Amino acid sequence: MDYEFTTSAPIAEHDALEQVAAMGFHGLAFDDVHDEDETLHWHEFDAVTWVISGTGAFADEHGNVTRIEPGCRVRASAGWLHRSLAGTQTRLVVGTNLPGNVWTRPINKDPAERPAALST
Repeated sequence: MDYEFTTSAPIAEHDALEQVAAMGFHGLAFDDVHDEDETLHWHEFDAVTWVISGTGAFADEHGNVTRIEPGCRVRASAGWLHRSLAGTQTRLVVGTNLPGNVWTRPINKDPAERPAALST
């Protein structure tokens, strides 16, 4: 499964949240800190994520590593396999097509449990 990665000028948190709302998505801002590599996982929601501050990296299911910094944006469909890598310390704004109160737990889902419909 592919994802869209773009870079532009850094964006303020409130501006990213406004863009999330304009898309009709549900937004939240949070600090994402990883001292160790995450395990490969997927989410049940479509998402768009802006890096507000900090730096880090993520890897996709093929091991392709992408470095992130303020101004980076990732858009991915539900089912995208990825993981944040050790050393990531970022402030993010995430917009999702599903409100947080309907997400099932765990949020980071096991690749073996990904439905076939989400793997293309």
